[in-house]
Amino acid sequence: MCRSIFQICSISIALLHVGLFGSDSSADTPEKTRTTPSVDAPISNSDEMRRLKAVSSEIIARTNDFRAKNDLESLSEAPDLTKAAAKFAKYMAETDRYGHNADGSTPAARAEAAGYDYCVVRENIAYRTNTGEPTRASLTELFVKGWIDSPGHRENMLAQYVTETGVAVATDDGDTFYAVQLFGRPETRSIEIEIANLSDQTVTLVTESNGNRDEFALQPRMTFKMRRCFPTTIELAGSEKTVNVNESESYTIENGPVLAKQTSDRPSE
Repeated sequence: MCRSIFQICSISIALLHVGLFGSDSSADTPEKTRTTPSVDAPISNSDEMRRLKAVSSEIIARTNDFRAKNDLESLSEAPDLTKAAAKFAKYMAETDRYGHNADGSTPAARAEAAGYDYCVVRENIAYRTNTGEPTRASLTELFVKGWIDSPGHRENMLAQYVTETGVAVATDDGDTFYAVQLFGRPETRSIEIEIANLSDQTVTLVTESNGNRDEFALQPRMTFKMRRCFPTTIELAGSEKTVNVNESESYTIENGPVLAKQTSDRPSE
């Protein structure tokens, strides 16, 4: 008999030139019971660690395969995210407490404590209890398939704006296994957007990112700068043209007014 629980959490911080925006979405922590630990001869700690590390590596590989099938870039493994995931998985295994806030902290705070300078942090967690013999293949399949089949977890796995991941699996008794997968975008990969109004009129700039919509009045010869963690759409009020920004870019506003990507041979004023 196999029992498993999956949970999703997203902690996202978007830094703008006008302030700090944050959001947190996580499911409630369910009550959980576990079977009595097995009294059979245990696997050696070193063997168990190698097996669980192999499962973690396979989860990353399967995640990247899934992203590739959806025309998304692969995620690189971030040591600090792996460190945070390992510490939290170990905590849940040792305490039998489960949930994104089981340790009284948050995914973003745990990542930051591990040294990850983040722009975005998202987290998938799951546990699995089985009275049979768990294998590398069965653990990997259970966690990855469970997350793919869950809309919220799937969204984290296919988030366009995350660039890194860290995974860990832990057990304290050889029966119940806890998995943690963190997804991140480091602060060094924040999206920097610069818009120079080269026209002779004041324009209203409309931006939208992660469901947040803002409007700014941009006077002639004024340059507007912002930093975002999520893909951003930009448009001029009254215009039907929308520009999608996924990486750092510079733009100009010409008479018309018309929003255009800045060419390399024309610096902003």
